[in-house]
Amino acid sequence: MSVMKFPLVLQGPPIWTVVLPLVVALSACGAGAIVTEGPQPTTSPSPTKAPVDLPVAGDVQAVSASHPSSAAADAMAKCQIGDSIPIQSVAGMAQIAAAKDIARYVPLTGREPQLREVGPAWIVQIRGDVPFPLSGEVWTDPTCVVTPSDFGFYGTGPIRNTSTDVVTTPEPPAALPDLALPTLAP
Repeated sequence: MSVMKFPLVLQGPPIWTVVLPLVVALSACGAGAIVTEGPQPTTSPSPTKAPVDLPVAGDVQAVSASHPSSAAADAMAKCQIGDSIPIQSVAGMAQIAAAKDIARYVPLTGREPQLREVGPAWIVQIRGDVPFPLSGEVWTDPTCVVTPSDFGFYGTGPIRNTSTDVVTTPEPPAALPDLALPTLAP
């Protein structure tokens, strides 16, 4: 049985083909605190967002939107960038040297299995709403992470159930990120 933790990781096939049994799975496995609220606009600031004026790490390179490397193009494909997620929604993207440092860029709990991986990781931060039609959810400002052995989305912003308008917010991160990813280069 797979155990899901919050922030939730959506793995595998294209995002629109996966159903997320979020509430049932989280309550069944006791994965951590989630907060559910009644209908709210998704424009309110997330308590898990780091300040916008973080420094960009000096050892990461901006990815070209028009001519990405083959590795960057592979990460974009796994994250559905240019397919179901417009490239204009990418707020930041880079490959970092060590997956253990993902939490320096993304608000995570520190318990995510990808943080224990050895090797580099691609991080793609999305700004805006991303619909997950089969689950009936809209994720605001999710983050896609691609490691050598895994890929998927983290719910790093509010998640709204489209049939009930209930908004679920992620568990607070262990620490707020202290680095930012570069925006896409032309």
